Amino acid sequence: METVQPENTEKNTARSEAGMAPALGEEPSRRDINDPNATFEDLPHKPQLTEKQAKRANQTLKGMILSIGFCIVVFLPLYLLNPAPAEKAFESTVDLQSTAQGASDIAGIELFAPELAENEYANFARWQANSAQGVPYWEFGVVIEDNKFVWVRQAIDSNPTWVALITDSALPTGTKEIDGVAWEVRTKDEKTYMIAEGKDSTMILSSDTGEEELVEMARLATESTM
Repeated sequence: METVQPENTEKNTARSEAGMAPALGEEPSRRDINDPNATFEDLPHKPQLTEKQAKRANQTLKGMILSIGFCIVVFLPLYLLNPAPAEKAFESTVDLQSTAQGASDIAGIELFAPELAENEYANFARWQANSAQGVPYWEFGVVIEDNKFVWVRQAIDSNPTWVALITDSALPTGTKEIDGVAWEVRTKDEKTYMIAEGKDSTMILSSDTGEEELVEMARLATESTM
């Protein structure tokens, strides 16, 4: 009986190749990894480490772990021995009244040094003897609620040149009467100045954090020196 061979067409050839398994012992060919039809089976085999290589890798890993552990053991006690900084650890405060008393002996008059509220503190206070234009003056700074600031300057023998220097040549914008005392208001950029003449001194207040703090400081100055 004669065997009938299937017609050798492109369709039959493709079907035959698709279903054909590799011969025994023959390593299947891999597609190029850039081939869009490539699968995980076409990826190169992972390299196998020798016993010595595996041992060396494990020793390196163990050494790294021991080094990290050693650093933790050394650092942890140091960290625990140092207390966390307080909320106002970097707050620089001065005794305003005591400093003003010493400066008053030099100035020859009682200088302005108000009692501050609980949320206020003076971060500097000093007598400026060798100032520009030959006008010595008393100055201090008051920090309010940790984010607002008022700079106070009090001079005995002031002059217009000194006032212009201290106010950075700010332009007058009006006057503000506080408890019967007229304060001249000057502004420049973000800074506001308030100037008033007292019985025996000139007071200049300045701030770049708002006018409300200046008004309150001016009220305190009016009570004690105006």
